[in-house]
Amino acid sequence: MHRKRGSITVFLALSLAGVMLITFLLLDMARLKGQRQKAETISDIAIMSVFADYNRYLWDNYSILAVDASYGTGGGADFAVMESRMGEYLLKNGTSPDTYGTDLYQLNTEKCEVVKYGLLTDQNGRAFLKQAALQQKYELPEQALDTLVDRNDQVTDDAGKNDTVDELLQAGNDALKESEELKKKASSGKKADRTAVSGDSVVRAVPLSAVVVDKTKTQGEVDLKGAKKAEDVENPMDDVTDWMNDSILSQVLPKSARISSQKIDLSNAVSRRTLAQGNNGSIESLNAVEKALFADYEKTHFSCYRNDLGHDGLKYEWEYVLCGKDSDKKNLTATVTRLLGLREAENMVSLLSDSSKVAQAEALAASIAGWTANPAIVDAVKWGLIASWAYTESVLDVRLLLSGGKVSLVKTSSEWTTTNLLELASFFDVNKKAKECGHGITYEGYLLTMSALQTDKALGLRGLDILENSLKLHEHYENSAVDQMVVSASIDYSFSSAPAFFSLFALSSETFQVLGIDTHREMSYLDRTN
Repeated sequence: MHRKRGSITVFLALSLAGVMLITFLLLDMARLKGQRQKAETISDIAIMSVFADYNRYLWDNYSILAVDASYGTGGGADFAVMESRMGEYLLKNGTSPDTYGTDLYQLNTEKCEVVKYGLLTDQNGRAFLKQAALQQKYELPEQALDTLVDRNDQVTDDAGKNDTVDELLQAGNDALKESEELKKKASSGKKADRTAVSGDSVVRAVPLSAVVVDKTKTQGEVDLKGAKKAEDVENPMDDVTDWMNDSILSQVLPKSARISSQKIDLSNAVSRRTLAQGNNGSIESLNAVEKALFADYEKTHFSCYRNDLGHDGLKYEWEYVLCGKDSDKKNLTATVTRLLGLREAENMVSLLSDSSKVAQAEALAASIAGWTANPAIVDAVKWGLIASWAYTESVLDVRLLLSGGKVSLVKTSSEWTTTNLLELASFFDVNKKAKECGHGITYEGYLLTMSALQTDKALGLRGLDILENSLKLHEHYENSAVDQMVVSASIDYSFSSAPAFFSLFALSSETFQVLGIDTHREMSYLDRTN
């Protein structure tokens, strides 16, 4: 049998070579596209894997995500270690060293660099505040948030009014001293100059709000127990002033109350030392909603007098954030003092809106100092009596709050406890409390409103004091510092890969140029959409 020899023309050979060249070129282009997708994927894997290595104690106890960039050494943020860790993930996923055969999508890492980063302490703890507010965003119902924001606005408007209460009480006492001087002159036979004390000479605070008193309620309708002369009428201001000199905790807590003795060393606290700073740009200030959200975060994540969450360190964490003292007792004392001031301001508003109570104060002031015939003295005594009344009612309110009861922000007449100015001293007994207000606010609720009066800086840095102190007291975290905790980062990656198919057509000893792929990734705990 005759066989024909195979033959191929030069044209066909060149044609096949051209087809193969185009085919391999297309294969390499397709491979390059796949490598770009792989570069994107392994870049995500690397940064997510590093950010998944967050501090578990902070998350478990305070729901805060942050990576310790010192990795337990306490020697400052070491981004070489972080880059090395990402390099391990890139090697594992880029070159597939454990995979048999040839990996056509193999990528070699040329660069993995942290170019920008943000720390938990950045901008006086604003990064912490933002993350905490974000944490609460999905936990607090919208209606409750709106109520909290409105309440905070009201408290902010009334914030400085408690100072007026103290000024009024002092002015009332000063006026009585002046009236006593007039009385001594009269009793010594000297002519009493009843016009010596003018309205300008009596230091008197401006009332909290304008009040229209119902003049149909005359002074004669107020029960003064039959007293006809000033010396027959007891002056409640004297008793209240003496009582105010007692320690504030002894006024509001019974001796059986157990107060924590925990302390914190503030010598190197976050709020006292120079902090490391990130370079990932500025963070917007907290708006009213975010501030309310952070206050709710404090309620659910910080221990307080009424709620011990079992954290290491201070037991009154929330009170520390509000006051910044070095012991639980001092923080509770300062918090109660502020709470008392807040109640004084709101109780003054309530008092001045009740014409019968104002008339009672006017009648008693006239009985005590009316003999001087000096309107300035009588008026000052009236305001001092009102301030004494507000203070006494406020102490009863604080006692109720500390025992777990509720007190309305501004009380109605039916919610008022002390109804007679002449009986204020009967409420000095520490076991007596204000009336329960069914629709009132708890102790924690008042701490929420007090947080609204704090600056972002105080909230942020003191909050971080608590986190770091608690963290350092826990085993294995003794060297940790919150200004080494990373919450955001920007990473630049660079990969290389040699052509797999097109390089077969090299026409010289020179190799084809290595292909480069650059990627950029950003990760932030402040944006939970990532």
